[in-house]
Order: sequence, then C-alpha cells, then structure tokens
Amino acid sequence: MGQETLNLFSNEQVLEAVCQWSNNLKKLLQHRLSKHYKRSEAKVAAFDYIQALLSPIERKNGWQMSEQVGYKNPALHK
Repeated sequence: MGQETLNLFSNEQVLEAVCQWSNNLKKLLQHRLSKHYKRSEAKVAAFDYIQALLSPIERKNGWQMSEQVGYKNPALHK
C-alpha cells in the first residue's frame, strides 16, 4: 500500500470529523443523562465531570479535571 492510499482525508477533514463526533457524543450523553438530574447545578457538574473524563489530560485527579473544565479548584464551580 502506498503512502497516497493511507492519506485519503486531509488533516482538516479528519479534525472536523473528530470535532463533530465529539459534539454529537456530548449531546447524546447530555440527552440521556439529563432526565436523571432534577437540579440544574447537579446536571452541569455531571456533564463537566464526563467532559473531563473524556479529555486528553493524562492524570484524572480532582484538581486537573476541575481545571480542565474551567473550575478554580475541585470545590468551586465555574
């Protein structure tokens, strides 16, 4: 297989497809999980937690996950 065969898509197309997939996954998770939370604060915290789990950060501890989604520290909200 030549190099030309492996590069069927441009980097922009791949990046756009990954972003679209990520957005669709986020919408699906929000839709499926939102019925389990009555309070909007708990719903937002759950979505932020999932977003941090799916993020590319290497260590998934409370501080780094909080910073990844924009919190000042694990105890404070945005």
